[in-house]
Amino acid sequence: MAVKRRIDPRRRPVQARSQATVDAVLQAAAYILVRDGYARLTTNRIAERAGVNIASLYQFFPNKEAIVVELERLHGERTDMAMMAALARPRARDLESTLRALVEAYVAAQTIEPALQRVFAEEVPRLRGRRTATAGERCATDVARFLAASGVRSPRLELTGWMLATVCRSVVYHGVLERPDDTRSGVLVDEMVGMLAGWLRGEPARGPLRPRVVPVLRDIRIAGERGAWTSWG
Repeated sequence: MAVKRRIDPRRRPVQARSQATVDAVLQAAAYILVRDGYARLTTNRIAERAGVNIASLYQFFPNKEAIVVELERLHGERTDMAMMAALARPRARDLESTLRALVEAYVAAQTIEPALQRVFAEEVPRLRGRRTATAGERCATDVARFLAASGVRSPRLELTGWMLATVCRSVVYHGVLERPDDTRSGVLVDEMVGMLAGWLRGEPARGPLRPRVVPVLRDIRIAGERGAWTSWG
């Protein structure tokens, strides 16, 4: 039976000197992750880059996985703080202002070390004990309250909040990496606000299928039973 590798820090720094060592280790790990990727990250390379003895590194971290988990935790805290600060800014209570505040909050969060964010999302394997939820997932309920306070009505507001958070997180994440000019200029925010406002103003689905979809599925089923399939032009 395989032994699970420990991925939490051995101990937390107490003195300023110890904190400086841990900071150097984390900064070195971030540098190597962004430049060379997770596969080429090793504790020896981290210690060399940080300018610390390998024994000093092992006083605080048992392996590279524990370093990455701690680095991601701290990165997540910084992005969470940026998002919460953006959501706390004064705003009008209309739908567009609410959505703009939400999207701008995601932009603020995702623009903190975007290269490191990409590594966490695309290269780092899933590790036991890693943060299992991003800021958007954890605050889906808060987003729902945020929408309700601005007059958004839905029979499934918590689900609406989760969907909104998920869409924002995904689009902004890729926008920061793939369309940085549009993200910086505000064009991406404008497009997102328009798209989301149109969605939220529409009639919510009543049940698992929209009524207009049911007749189409019924006709397909009947045609299949009769063997009357036709080519779709």
